[in-house]
Amino acid sequence: MEYIAQICDSAGNLGKELTEEFSIMNIPFYITFDGKKYYRHNVDISDNEFLKFMENNPKKIPKTAAPNINDWYEKYDEAYKNGKKNMIVTTISPKLSGSFQNASVAKNQFEENHKDSQIEIINTQSCTCGQAALEIGIAQMIKKNLDFTVIKNKAYDALKTMSTLFSVKTLLYMKEGGRIGGATAFLGNFMNIKPIAEFSDGEVKAVKMARGRKSSIEKMSDIAVSRIKNVKNTIMCTRNALCTEDEEYMIKFIKNKIGDIKIYSGTLGAVIGAHSGPGAIGVGFVEII
Repeated sequence: MEYIAQICDSAGNLGKELTEEFSIMNIPFYITFDGKKYYRHNVDISDNEFLKFMENNPKKIPKTAAPNINDWYEKYDEAYKNGKKNMIVTTISPKLSGSFQNASVAKNQFEENHKDSQIEIINTQSCTCGQAALEIGIAQMIKKNLDFTVIKNKAYDALKTMSTLFSVKTLLYMKEGGRIGGATAFLGNFMNIKPIAEFSDGEVKAVKMARGRKSSIEKMSDIAVSRIKNVKNTIMCTRNALCTEDEEYMIKFIKNKIGDIKIYSGTLGAVIGAHSGPGAIGVGFVEII
């Protein structure tokens, strides 16, 4: 039995199969389409339902809200009551959301009330694929019954190797979300330009431009592969937003480059999908030694 609780916000979008396999406690973000009614991510609304809404209503950009302090405190309390006084928590980058800050406030309150508990909150400085890769690595270490301090240190070392790359199919959603101007979006779509970006130091930064969908997927994959130092130590995740065929193509392309590495595929969650829209695709990895 593992005596360490693993708690993640839903930005990594690990999926039910993985959370059940590793007994990961997940805290959902909130989603709203009108600023009045809020849904819990993957509890009250699925990612496919969310993405379909965006696809059918491109002018209505939904918003997301981070798990609040009480959400985090209740999850710590649940873990504690289940006999897991040591907890490892991972969150989306605080430059993208308030999840880390809320988790930290709740941690301080909980540890004040429970002196025998120890909570380590890791800012993944990323989200989606990269965040998920780190969370899978932590889960694997917990399952091996490694020491709490050892897991924590290895997780921080893994952060130094993390890459999270993504590309969008259309610039429409970035324009509607205020990320780029209308003229830029029009010119980019007119010329079939597909930007490749990454999460670096917790922020979105442009990496390269590609013309055409296939080219953007191949260039993004090449960048990811070029950064891997040791395939055997690598945990890799891919994510897609209603474009599973593109994701399958990317996985095949990557495996042709580096061999038959296990790649954890899945849906791009609403937390990031709200800004990138249907058609977004990404790949992320960490190396754990």
